Amino acid sequence: MEKLDFIIEILTRFIIGLSVLILSVVTSLQVVARFIFNSPIAWGQDIIRLSFIYLVFYGGAYCVIKNEHLNIDILLTSLDEKKAKYINIFIEITLIFFFIFLIYYGFIFTKTGLYQKAPYLPIPMSLYYFSLPTASIVMIYFEARKIMTLINGGKK
Repeated sequence: MEKLDFIIEILTRFIIGLSVLILSVVTSLQVVARFIFNSPIAWGQDIIRLSFIYLVFYGGAYCVIKNEHLNIDILLTSLDEKKAKYINIFIEITLIFFFIFLIYYGFIFTKTGLYQKAPYLPIPMSLYYFSLPTASIVMIYFEARKIMTLINGGKK
Protein backbone atom coordinates (compact mmCIF):
# COMPACT_ATOMS: atom_id res chain seq x y z
CA MET A 1 0.00 0.00 0.00
CA GLU A 2 2.80 2.42 0.83
CA LYS A 3 4.23 2.05 -2.68
CA LEU A 4 0.83 2.71 -4.28
CA ASP A 5 0.38 5.76 -2.01
CA PHE A 6 3.77 7.03 -3.14
CA ILE A 7 3.01 6.49 -6.84
CA ILE A 8 -0.37 8.22 -6.64
CA GLU A 9 1.11 11.13 -4.70
CA ILE A 10 3.96 11.55 -7.20
CA LEU A 11 1.52 11.41 -10.11
CA THR A 12 -0.71 14.01 -8.43
CA ARG A 13 2.27 16.27 -7.76
CA PHE A 14 3.40 15.85 -11.38
CA ILE A 15 -0.02 16.92 -12.69
CA ILE A 16 -0.01 19.92 -10.35
CA GLY A 17 3.54 20.89 -11.31
CA LEU A 18 2.88 20.51 -15.02
CA SER A 19 -0.30 22.57 -14.69
CA VAL A 20 1.54 25.36 -12.87
CA LEU A 21 4.35 25.33 -15.43
CA ILE A 22 2.01 25.45 -18.43
CA LEU A 23 -0.21 28.03 -16.74
CA SER A 24 2.79 30.28 -15.98
CA VAL A 25 4.39 30.01 -19.42
CA VAL A 26 1.22 30.45 -21.47
CA THR A 27 -0.04 33.30 -19.27
CA SER A 28 3.31 35.07 -19.65
CA LEU A 29 3.21 34.56 -23.42
CA GLN A 30 -0.35 35.85 -23.47
CA VAL A 31 0.63 39.02 -21.59
CA VAL A 32 3.61 39.67 -23.85
CA ALA A 33 1.59 39.02 -27.00
CA ARG A 34 -1.29 41.19 -25.86
CA PHE A 35 0.59 44.20 -24.48
CA ILE A 36 3.79 44.28 -26.51
CA PHE A 37 2.63 42.95 -29.88
CA ASN A 38 -1.01 43.99 -29.44
CA SER A 39 -2.10 40.59 -30.73
CA PRO A 40 -3.34 38.07 -28.16
CA ILE A 41 -2.79 34.37 -28.64
CA ALA A 42 -6.26 32.93 -29.15
CA TRP A 43 -5.44 29.33 -28.21
CA GLY A 44 -3.77 30.55 -25.01
CA GLN A 45 -7.14 30.97 -23.32
CA ASP A 46 -7.98 27.29 -23.85
CA ILE A 47 -4.62 26.13 -22.51
CA ILE A 48 -4.81 28.47 -19.50
CA ARG A 49 -8.33 27.26 -18.67
CA LEU A 50 -7.32 23.59 -19.01
CA SER A 51 -4.24 24.03 -16.82
CA PHE A 52 -6.15 25.95 -14.19
CA ILE A 53 -8.91 23.34 -13.98
CA TYR A 54 -6.43 20.50 -13.47
CA LEU A 55 -4.49 22.60 -10.96
CA VAL A 56 -7.63 23.24 -8.90
CA PHE A 57 -8.97 19.69 -8.81
CA TYR A 58 -5.64 17.92 -8.35
CA GLY A 59 -4.61 20.60 -5.84
CA GLY A 60 -7.72 19.63 -3.88
CA ALA A 61 -6.72 15.97 -4.16
CA TYR A 62 -3.23 16.80 -2.91
CA CYS A 63 -4.75 18.58 0.09
CA VAL A 64 -6.67 15.38 0.86
CA ILE A 65 -3.42 13.39 0.57
CA LYS A 66 -1.63 15.73 2.99
CA ASN A 67 -4.68 16.29 5.19
CA GLU A 68 -4.39 20.04 4.66
CA HIS A 69 -8.01 20.99 4.02
CA LEU A 70 -9.51 23.67 6.20
CA ASN A 71 -11.35 22.32 9.20
CA ILE A 72 -12.76 23.67 12.40
CA ASP A 73 -11.78 21.22 15.10
CA ILE A 74 -13.08 22.96 18.20
CA LEU A 75 -15.65 20.18 18.67
CA LEU A 76 -13.10 17.41 18.13
CA THR A 77 -10.60 18.87 20.58
CA SER A 78 -13.25 19.11 23.27
CA LEU A 79 -14.16 15.41 23.03
CA ASP A 80 -12.31 12.44 24.39
CA GLU A 81 -10.10 10.51 22.00
CA LYS A 82 -12.55 7.66 21.31
CA LYS A 83 -15.49 9.95 20.45
CA ALA A 84 -13.25 12.16 18.31
CA LYS A 85 -12.08 9.06 16.43
CA TYR A 86 -15.67 8.04 15.64
CA ILE A 87 -16.58 11.53 14.50
CA ASN A 88 -13.50 11.64 12.27
CA ILE A 89 -14.47 8.31 10.73
CA PHE A 90 -17.99 9.64 10.14
CA ILE A 91 -16.57 12.77 8.48
CA GLU A 92 -14.29 10.71 6.22
CA ILE A 93 -17.16 8.41 5.20
CA THR A 94 -19.35 11.42 4.44
CA LEU A 95 -16.58 12.85 2.26
CA ILE A 96 -16.29 9.53 0.42
CA PHE A 97 -20.01 9.65 -0.41
CA PHE A 98 -19.57 13.21 -1.68
CA PHE A 99 -16.62 12.15 -3.86
CA ILE A 100 -18.65 9.21 -5.22
CA PHE A 101 -21.28 11.76 -6.20
CA LEU A 102 -18.58 13.82 -7.96
CA ILE A 103 -17.25 10.77 -9.78
CA TYR A 104 -20.67 9.63 -10.94
CA TYR A 105 -21.82 13.00 -12.21
CA GLY A 106 -18.31 13.92 -13.33
CA PHE A 107 -18.23 10.99 -15.75
CA ILE A 108 -21.72 11.88 -17.00
CA PHE A 109 -20.57 15.46 -17.51
CA THR A 110 -17.39 14.23 -19.21
CA LYS A 111 -19.44 12.18 -21.68
CA THR A 112 -21.46 15.27 -22.63
CA GLY A 113 -18.23 17.04 -23.52
CA LEU A 114 -17.19 14.45 -26.11
CA TYR A 115 -19.09 16.26 -28.84
CA GLN A 116 -18.24 19.80 -27.75
CA LYS A 117 -15.01 21.45 -28.82
CA ALA A 118 -12.93 24.00 -26.96
CA PRO A 119 -13.44 27.54 -28.30
CA TYR A 120 -10.06 27.82 -30.06
CA LEU A 121 -8.40 24.41 -30.05
CA PRO A 122 -9.80 21.29 -31.69
CA ILE A 123 -9.90 19.34 -28.42
CA PRO A 124 -13.05 17.97 -26.82
CA MET A 125 -14.38 19.69 -23.74
CA SER A 126 -14.45 16.28 -22.05
CA LEU A 127 -10.69 16.71 -21.59
CA TYR A 128 -11.48 19.64 -19.30
CA TYR A 129 -14.26 17.82 -17.47
CA PHE A 130 -12.23 14.64 -16.98
CA SER A 131 -10.26 16.27 -14.17
CA LEU A 132 -13.27 16.17 -11.82
CA PRO A 133 -13.88 12.40 -11.69
CA THR A 134 -10.20 11.46 -11.85
CA ALA A 135 -9.18 13.79 -9.02
CA SER A 136 -12.18 12.54 -7.03
CA ILE A 137 -10.93 8.96 -7.41
CA VAL A 138 -7.62 10.04 -5.87
CA MET A 139 -9.52 11.74 -3.05
CA ILE A 140 -11.59 8.61 -2.34
CA TYR A 141 -8.49 6.45 -2.23
CA PHE A 142 -6.79 8.65 0.36
CA GLU A 143 -9.98 9.15 2.38
CA ALA A 144 -10.27 5.34 2.60
CA ARG A 145 -6.63 5.19 3.69
CA LYS A 146 -7.39 7.74 6.43
CA ILE A 147 -10.31 5.62 7.65
CA MET A 148 -8.11 2.53 7.77
CA THR A 149 -5.49 4.50 9.70
CA LEU A 150 -8.10 5.75 12.17
CA ILE A 151 -9.49 2.24 12.67
CA ASN A 152 -6.01 0.79 13.14
CA GLY A 153 -5.15 3.37 15.78
CA GLY A 154 -2.80 5.48 13.71
CA LYS A 155 -0.95 2.67 11.92
CA LYS A 156 -1.05 2.66 8.13
